Amino acid sequence: MARHAAFQIRLLGVFLSCFISLNAAAEDLLKPFSAEFTVHRNILPLGRLTLSLELKPDGSYIYTAHSQPSLLANLFSRNEVIEESRGRYLEGRVVPHRYTYQDKDQQSENNEVSFDWQSAHAATTSQGVTWSQPIGDATQDKLSQQLQVRLHLAQGNQQVSYQVADGGKVKTYHFQVVGEETVASSNHSYHCLRVERSKGDGASDYTIWFARELDYLPIKIERSQSGKLYRMMLDELHSPEGAVAVETSS
Repeated sequence: MARHAAFQIRLLGVFLSCFISLNAAAEDLLKPFSAEFTVHRNILPLGRLTLSLELKPDGSYIYTAHSQPSLLANLFSRNEVIEESRGRYLEGRVVPHRYTYQDKDQQSENNEVSFDWQSAHAATTSQGVTWSQPIGDATQDKLSQQLQVRLHLAQGNQQVSYQVADGGKVKTYHFQVVGEETVASSNHSYHCLRVERSKGDGASDYTIWFARELDYLPIKIERSQSGKLYRMMLDELHSPEGAVAVETSS
């Protein structure tokens, strides 16, 4: 059960991203940050996820998602996971170079994806075995697509799709704006875009709320599975200007 819970933390974390300004110049769309989120299954706390983005002067980025189970889950399994995407931000487009997944409890799940843009192939390595697959010129990894979709939403796109190197295969991720809603907190209400995500021809599997006032940062993410509601909520946001407490209500 604990491993399943931590798996849900990692799945929900797939939707977290960076600050984006709707009318900013292209070079200002991505900004460094660190954000803290809590994850619940119904009312049971499952753990926390820390998401951070580093940007270098040469346009390269390091995007990291670090998930940790709660003390209750930790009684059964550590299941601490670190995901990282490294690449470059070029002319309004996110270009991934390397993605890594490290599970400190189940090392057999660890994998790496390397992008060779000259040959238009991505190489996936898992359990000592490497295989290659062809990719398009806009293919993303499981973390970098989070940055790219926020850029497109900030530009006013209502529907976008991406090819994503996911689990040794290239899959299609779809994002659709389905409305606008207000998400209340203890000290503020945020005007949000409500977005649904799906894979391939499947039904929507996640709902994400992007706060306009926080430059389209997703502050609430939900997934329903097997009669249970998994919810991720933003707690605290750190930017170069300082920390901002965000206490969203459930």
